[in-house]
Amino acid sequence: MDQALPVVIAVVVGGVVLYAVLRRASTLRAIPFELKPPAESQPGWQGEELAQPGIHVAGHPELIQCFDPATGRALGQVRATTAAELEARMQRARQAQTRWAQTSFEQRRQVLRTLHAFVLAHQREICQVASRDSGKTLVDATLGEVLTTAARLQWTIQNGEAVLRDDARAPGFMMAYKRAKVVYQPRGLVAALVSWNYPFHNAVGPAVSALFAGNAVVVKASEHVAWSMPYWEQMVRRALNVCGHDPELVQFVAGFADLGRAVTTSPLVDHITFIGSPEVGRLVMRAASEHLTPVTLELGGKDCALVFADADMRQCVPVLMRAVVQNASQNCIGIERILVQQPAYDAFVAEMTRRMRAVRVGAILDDAPGSVDCGAMVLGADFDRLEALVADAVAKGARCLVGGSRYAHPRHPRGQYFSPTLLVDVTPDMDITRSETFGPIMVVMKFADEADALALAHASPYALGSSVFSADRARARRVALALRAGMTNVNDFGVNYICQALPFGGVGISGFGRFAGPEGLRALCVEKAFTEDRFPFVKTPIPPIVDYPIQDSEKGYAFTQQIVAFAYSDS
Repeated sequence: MDQALPVVIAVVVGGVVLYAVLRRASTLRAIPFELKPPAESQPGWQGEELAQPGIHVAGHPELIQCFDPATGRALGQVRATTAAELEARMQRARQAQTRWAQTSFEQRRQVLRTLHAFVLAHQREICQVASRDSGKTLVDATLGEVLTTAARLQWTIQNGEAVLRDDARAPGFMMAYKRAKVVYQPRGLVAALVSWNYPFHNAVGPAVSALFAGNAVVVKASEHVAWSMPYWEQMVRRALNVCGHDPELVQFVAGFADLGRAVTTSPLVDHITFIGSPEVGRLVMRAASEHLTPVTLELGGKDCALVFADADMRQCVPVLMRAVVQNASQNCIGIERILVQQPAYDAFVAEMTRRMRAVRVGAILDDAPGSVDCGAMVLGADFDRLEALVADAVAKGARCLVGGSRYAHPRHPRGQYFSPTLLVDVTPDMDITRSETFGPIMVVMKFADEADALALAHASPYALGSSVFSADRARARRVALALRAGMTNVNDFGVNYICQALPFGGVGISGFGRFAGPEGLRALCVEKAFTEDRFPFVKTPIPPIVDYPIQDSEKGYAFTQQIVAFAYSDS
């Protein structure tokens, strides 16, 4: 026995090594490629400053005026995709998908590895393009654009096959002679209508999931970030092309509301993912109902953070600062309501006052290094609404300790900036507690106990994400699970999205359906129920007593009763 043990160990180790070698040999490696970013993305680039920055071109409804929201400088004009062009592009995508659906998971992984390698090697270029088009800082672009996309790619590469592999199911006693399974098959052509707050991630993320599930994809980009879309599209298409696949699988289109309607009403589209507002989400549902196209809706949030008095403020405060200031709070899961327990309230407000006053806004690609914490806002036209929400709260008793209005930047007078704002003593009767702000406004409310905190949290019709901060882990878990929300984090903010194994989505007017995680990947597939005979010589017989035409219905009925009693009785 003692002599045999080393032999057994050697055989096992040898087998493991051989398996690893063979697996590595069968792996299709990433193929490097280069893609030059647009010249306007370079720091210090100078362009024409628009007198009144806006996306519409007078007399030319077919054109989209692109500009840097941080400076108001023109980035050029993009011609909106027409309905006829959309139809042609979707037809080409569907044709390419018939071949793509036959590829192996390893072939699809190679495309994603190729794209992943490019993203990691070109982080700065990607961040600069995203920053120029949306006004965000490079730090915010790294965290919100590159990190999230890299996480999506890595999770899909490592786990996608296991999620979409045929799923064997128990057939039950009655069907014991059958094999039963769920087969996840591509839907065909899927569409994503995405928001402007993260132009790179919102466009490329849906393409990653769609491609791995065997689909073609059409991404309708927001007209507010149309300038960067050709760069993102070329990136994904080049990854497909260098791996030997048809780049027509991926179609990025840009246009106004009429293009969105054309996508959502098209019979060529087999699934729709929409990221936007509840109002537009209802329109998408109505349009999709024409052909009963399934939809996934992510419709924003009014996320709350519940801060109990025993929370670790040294960790909690910096996390909540990022939850409000990052990307000028243009985040679906940005924290828009901070509920603080009464004993910790005054100290929390004092610390946030100090921090919010110190936040510096500006253009990260144009201003001096180290001088910008918070970038511009994409929708300058939204400032009237934000100022009205602040004014309503102050009129009803809230205190605005910092900011509260648009900011006229001394170096960038055409830039679109809103002052980092701290609004405290906010109560549920104020409009700002029910309207998604999507701006750098920290709203602080006071609560007494758990029941009070939950009542305040649930006063909003939105229910996307949430956070609970407490040193008492049992309480934090209890409260987090009691929150009506699609997602929640204990002692943190937004990290559930970095955990790409988790689904992303909300309830209530925040939408339904999920993207990310196994649930999101499978939503892009037809879940086909499949059975076959376990043994070729055992097939389903039809007993003569119930074979049509049935000779004696009473005897046939008695026979079927006996079958039910035999197969499904508990005794």
